[in-house]
Amino acid sequence: MTHEFLLLSLLFLLPGIAIWVARPDLRSLMKRAAVASLPFAATERLFYPTYWTPKFLFDLADRVGFGVEDLLFIVGLSAFSSTAYAVAFRRALVPCAAPGVPRTRPGLAAAARTRPGLAAARTRPRLAAAARTRPGLAAARTRPGLRAAARLRAARPWLRAAAGVALALAMAGALLAAGVPVLYAAVAAMIAVTAALVGARRDLLVPGLLGAVLSAALYLGLCLVFAALVPGVFERTWRPSVLLPGRTLLGVPVDEILYGLGAGLAATVFPAWAFELRYAKAPSADRPAV
Repeated sequence: MTHEFLLLSLLFLLPGIAIWVARPDLRSLMKRAAVASLPFAATERLFYPTYWTPKFLFDLADRVGFGVEDLLFIVGLSAFSSTAYAVAFRRALVPCAAPGVPRTRPGLAAAARTRPGLAAARTRPRLAAAARTRPGLAAARTRPGLRAAARLRAARPWLRAAAGVALALAMAGALLAAGVPVLYAAVAAMIAVTAALVGARRDLLVPGLLGAVLSAALYLGLCLVFAALVPGVFERTWRPSVLLPGRTLLGVPVDEILYGLGAGLAATVFPAWAFELRYAKAPSADRPAV
């Protein structure tokens, strides 16, 4: 077969398509993970032809450094690696408690339940006084300043995501410059950055580890299907491993499984950290997705 990488990329899209159909509540997560991972498609120039030598559509890897296949592969990988844990353990990502919002005191909460008008009574006199003394206050709060603040709040998660992606790429580049083979540099960067995120969000440790194992297993399964469809493809197209020469698992290079492991760890943790989400029991079908 001439375009083996195209076939592999299409295979990697299949789990994500199935999850998209079966779990509508995870579609927002999949879209965010795909967008955040797209910059990694441009790193193909580091892998080709050092790590492998596939044939690209329109010879784009030789022309621009990456091809259509890279985009498809990254989208497919991000789709199933970001959702494997949620699907296997019936979890969904829900917003974390907003920082800086005071927790309701137990006594006050009980009083509010027994006396529903209490909260309103506490706020009305001051609000009414403020409205009388500063009639333009409410309108001013909804004008350009508030709209700008809302835009900033909406953009902040994507700025965090961009910073995380830039850090991972910079770390991989530094390791590559230090002489670390490209695949191991990529995996080490993913693990190192994710470890730092887990240090700030300990609740993501277990989901990250389980997501890594599940993604690696799914990655291996897809590679086995690929090898069955194109016999001898790994021997022809992949170059021998530098750190693990000739090591395979069921005929699949261990390097590839390590990449799936690192991708699963990062994709399970990173969106939750960037968008301030946490894993919780999956919502029922009639509840909106995050």
